[in-house]
Amino acid sequence: MRVILPRVTLVLLTPIGLDAGCWEQVPLPAVATVKHTFPGFGGRPRAPQPPTMASLADEVAASYEGPLALAGVSLGGMVAQHVAVRHPQRVRSLLVACTGASADPATMEQRAARVLADGMPGVLEETLTRWFTPAAIASAPEHPGVAYARRTLLALEPACFADGWLAIAGHDIVARLGEIAVPTSCLAGSADTASPVSRTQELSERVPGARFAVLDGPHMMHLERPVEFAAALAEHLRWAGEL
Repeated sequence: MRVILPRVTLVLLTPIGLDAGCWEQVPLPAVATVKHTFPGFGGRPRAPQPPTMASLADEVAASYEGPLALAGVSLGGMVAQHVAVRHPQRVRSLLVACTGASADPATMEQRAARVLADGMPGVLEETLTRWFTPAAIASAPEHPGVAYARRTLLALEPACFADGWLAIAGHDIVARLGEIAVPTSCLAGSADTASPVSRTQELSERVPGARFAVLDGPHMMHLERPVEFAAALAEHLRWAGEL
């Protein structure tokens, strides 16, 4: 069912395995906003067919009416790129954070195989290590972003996590980035070990007129540094004329 929403709608796109709760600590700007959760995550049923970047992008475009301002972190940023090239008439601006224009298929396939073999507990700590700074993981009491990620991942079906990794394995939009013709901001995290600064910078250099910025933080910027992420999002929306 399509959801009819006011113009313009800010659509927040989550990283792999997470749901709408990942935005709870982010002070969101005063625009119409929806928090999109991908199939298989956050209690949504697993997709009947293995998801791909194309199917995830098409679902986002089909879910909401009117022009969209897309903001995504990691997987969410990848999907945002695909929405922009597959549905250019729907997208008015993009903010992509801690992501790139392609992924290494072998690495993603290994992660999928690992979670199917070992379950979510077997991959939890290495996932958190990729996502957060050591200081956040070691904090006591536990950092709220880390606590949310830990709780959400442990509740996830391993097959759904594997679906996400296999979808990422098919992410390669390098050849089409020149088609993106909307205001685009590319944010990198200075302490991001999962998607290094250079990866996001390369993405920004291939999108015409894109802005590039480095924030002080890790891969899950919006979870560990939600106020700083919110400030960058608001700045992007003002620059794009949406705020």
